[in-house]
Amino acid sequence: MNNEISTKLGKLSDKVSKNKVIQGLSNGVMGTFPLIVVGAFASLFNGLRIPAWQSFIQGTGVAASLSMITNATTNFLGVLVAFTCASSFADEYDVKYKHIGLLSIMFYLILLPTYLMKKGAVAYLTYDYLGPAGMITAIIGSWIVVRLYKFVVNDHNWTIKMPKGTPPYVSNSFSALIPGFVIAFVAFVLRMIFLATPFKSAFDLIYYLLQTPLNAIIGNNIWSIVLINIVVQLLWVFGIHPGFVESILGTILFQLDAVNQAAYAAGKSIPNIIGFTFNYSLTVAVFYPALAIAVLIFARSKRLRTASKIAIVPALFGISEPMNFGFPIIFNPVLAVPFIIVPALNAFIGYYVIKTGIVARYAGILVTNVPLGFTGIINGSFSLAILEVVLFILDIFICMPFIKAYDKTILDEEAKETDGKNKK
Repeated sequence: MNNEISTKLGKLSDKVSKNKVIQGLSNGVMGTFPLIVVGAFASLFNGLRIPAWQSFIQGTGVAASLSMITNATTNFLGVLVAFTCASSFADEYDVKYKHIGLLSIMFYLILLPTYLMKKGAVAYLTYDYLGPAGMITAIIGSWIVVRLYKFVVNDHNWTIKMPKGTPPYVSNSFSALIPGFVIAFVAFVLRMIFLATPFKSAFDLIYYLLQTPLNAIIGNNIWSIVLINIVVQLLWVFGIHPGFVESILGTILFQLDAVNQAAYAAGKSIPNIIGFTFNYSLTVAVFYPALAIAVLIFARSKRLRTASKIAIVPALFGISEPMNFGFPIIFNPVLAVPFIIVPALNAFIGYYVIKTGIVARYAGILVTNVPLGFTGIINGSFSLAILEVVLFILDIFICMPFIKAYDKTILDEEAKETDGKNKK
């Protein structure tokens, strides 16, 4: 029965993970990760609530410069995603033009709404849709750009041919002229269409009809986060890497973190409880080391203790594979119970403790592969570090009966092996 379920889930996972749209989306969004981290730390340093530090950075102009780092990274996320997703989709659809990201940015900027400071003033752009609020439009737009380029060049070979002997950089530039004009024309037509609607722009339409509901369903709904965590852990139990689920979830959660970073850097109250940082810190960073240490504490079998010693250090940095394959967690009906339930429970408890105001909200500073406790401190609050430590201790005791039950089975197996050797 387990094998049949695993096979079916494996086929589904393989099919989904090889989907060009999902792969392009996943790799494209993750391509912005280094810049997101840079912006996160700029927000952290700008938002530290230490009077002496604030006096120093305000008086020396450091605060303004840190804000520009945030503006160039976190608050420019829509444009960055337009570039990285176009490059990623191009790889998936076999589009060879290496500057496809520039065409995607052009498409993105043509669709952007413009504003007037006052009647007759020059139009200007704001960071409203250059940042996280424009991410969904950037993803959709980059996919359209790549498909248009593929249609024009790959499928119909509508390009300007240069004479033999023309340097490649020149011929490549001319070959992109026709698809460039097509992409610009499509963006122009779309802009004119949206101007004739009540929304006035593609960004407003997508934000209010798609991005806002997604944020509500996934980002600002603890039950959705609980369910997704259960699905992710369940996939691991069946030996399926849940990366494709996490990448889709990350698209929404990164936006919420970016909004939190901007608020934190500006000294305003943090609007969102849930974000990528919240979810990672209370599930991965807390639970994985708790499980590894719990096995070391409560297990008596040689096999489990050896596996736990190997797994502890990776688990402290958010890596679960040594546990998944070493204990193992995969196809283990006993250890699967805490592995599936506890991370979701951590998220649930953490959400309501934060919502009541007992603990501060995460500032959205990305903390992957950072040990628990530090994840809370980096996000601006020792209360978060205390919450993580409390959940860590709670997780150890929740895992205890399951570990002892499984350990008894292993001890019996080891005893039989020892008896068999002694008889020989």
